[in-house]
Amino acid sequence: MTMPLQQVCSDGKMAAAEGVAKLIAEHRQSVATLELIGKRWMGAEGPDAIVLGERLDAAMAEEAAVRRRAATAPVATIAEMKMKAAYFQRLTAHGWCEIDVDDLRALLGSFTKLQP
Repeated sequence: MTMPLQQVCSDGKMAAAEGVAKLIAEHRQSVATLELIGKRWMGAEGPDAIVLGERLDAAMAEEAAVRRRAATAPVATIAEMKMKAAYFQRLTAHGWCEIDVDDLRALLGSFTKLQP
């Protein structure tokens, strides 16, 4: 039996942690959405380009937020740690999205909190 994990958000309130696999899946979906909107925006003209540009900005902000949640999510097992490490390694190796220094620090910090 596993206990549900909790993490403290930046506003200081406790929030139930989502599973690492679920957060990775959510991030993959946000990257796919971002790619789709980006492709449509590249071919758009006039008012459509403006509307799609606004949607692209929103999708970029959402992707960054989901990526940060995935990076900071605590890991409960070595398997989750390996899953997160492998996923973020693929993100950086394939250039799927920009990983900033704060995300990498959060990722590494989440690994240090694993209780054996």
